[in-house]
Amino acid sequence: MAKGVIKYDYTFMAADSVAGFGFKDSELSGLGKELKKINQGLKNRKNESDLSFRKLLTDKSNLKQILSLGRKIYREFDNLVVVGIGGSDLGARAIYSALAGQYANQDSKRKLKIYFTGDTTDSQPLADLLKIINLKKTAFYIVSKSGNTIEPLSTFLFLRKKVISKVGKNKHKKHFIITTNPEKGSLLKIAQKEGYLISPHYDGGGRFSVLSVNGLLPATAAGFDTQEFLAGARAIDRLCNNNNYKKNIVFFFAALQYLAYTKRKQNISVLMPYNPALKDFGLWFRQLWGESLSNADDLKGQRVHIGITPLAAIGPADQHSQIQNFIEGPYDKIITFIFVNKIKNDLKVPKYNGLDVEYLGGHSFSDILDIEHDATSVSLMKNKRVNGTLILPELNEYYLGQLFYFFEMAAVYLGELLQVNVYDQPGVEQSKRYMYGLLGKPGYAKDKNEILNI
Repeated sequence: MAKGVIKYDYTFMAADSVAGFGFKDSELSGLGKELKKINQGLKNRKNESDLSFRKLLTDKSNLKQILSLGRKIYREFDNLVVVGIGGSDLGARAIYSALAGQYANQDSKRKLKIYFTGDTTDSQPLADLLKIINLKKTAFYIVSKSGNTIEPLSTFLFLRKKVISKVGKNKHKKHFIITTNPEKGSLLKIAQKEGYLISPHYDGGGRFSVLSVNGLLPATAAGFDTQEFLAGARAIDRLCNNNNYKKNIVFFFAALQYLAYTKRKQNISVLMPYNPALKDFGLWFRQLWGESLSNADDLKGQRVHIGITPLAAIGPADQHSQIQNFIEGPYDKIITFIFVNKIKNDLKVPKYNGLDVEYLGGHSFSDILDIEHDATSVSLMKNKRVNGTLILPELNEYYLGQLFYFFEMAAVYLGELLQVNVYDQPGVEQSKRYMYGLLGKPGYAKDKNEILNI
């Protein structure tokens, strides 16, 4: 059966639907003229490390290593613990929660369970994890591009000692897999000294890493079809090569986000999937948008303080919380829903006769979910709030791969339109330097003194 691509329903983004607040065809066509130039520029820069996430889609050696190592973990262990923070674990989390199910780790029939830690230095979550896993039957995947990030590095050092105490110094090595910068960093030095298996971090940044070993190794170990993720992403990549802005829905989506920010002063971009399995996808999106599209300076070095603020919501739960703000609050938001057409294990509401709940009887849960999405979308439109919907035929590896790559490329296109560098995050680095100084890391005494003298 032929596979399709995700669709984008932008009916309630148009000026005709949302008078005075929607976007005109002339505005979009003006931006559309820039697409060919932008695509050519990206093609000319295809060998730059920042854009290396696009090469992951066809990197056969990378795929071979992921498949081999993931299957090995699946055969030899009962648990995989991913230790990372930000781009080093949000993508893997989003994949697992989307495809394994909300209660995957409580399923006794599941061959391998995946847990996530290393995103905090609050020790309670780590202590709780150690209560429920057997260290002898657990593999640990440590991910940090710099190899110096405090939270995962602290967690790794603690877990390493625990595993050694349980299985011995000589046997503990097989329990650890390291992904980090292959040239420098504390984590690399430890891995080389101890003889841990190292799967190098790809050239690009963490928030664009979900389709690298960072996201796909845990996915493979969990039993998901890694090749389908990449096939889905390639389908979107082919769309991105189209210079017709009406057919390139990724650019079209980015152009609407750009117009919302620059023309309508809508500086908050809301992502609201109508599927609880995509809740962690919203957190992945939040990092991608927040770190990529917030910059003090533009590409010309001018001080601009650009920033599109990402907001993660979930439907229908947030119909009972955040939606009040979306409908009657400030006109500062552009809202994107995600809707999945085909729901697995669809159930029906049983009939209960004689009372005012009788109307629910016979409706499938998917029908109700569809109605809730439509009602929310129309309510927003009626209140002059622009909103669009990304539609997935179903939630599987192929379409999830499309969704990840869709937003990665949308961020790139938005960066080109806004003329900002989407690949760095200098604001994050300053706080890291202060932490290193206060913790006593050599070379950061100046940063320590600066914060102590405030």
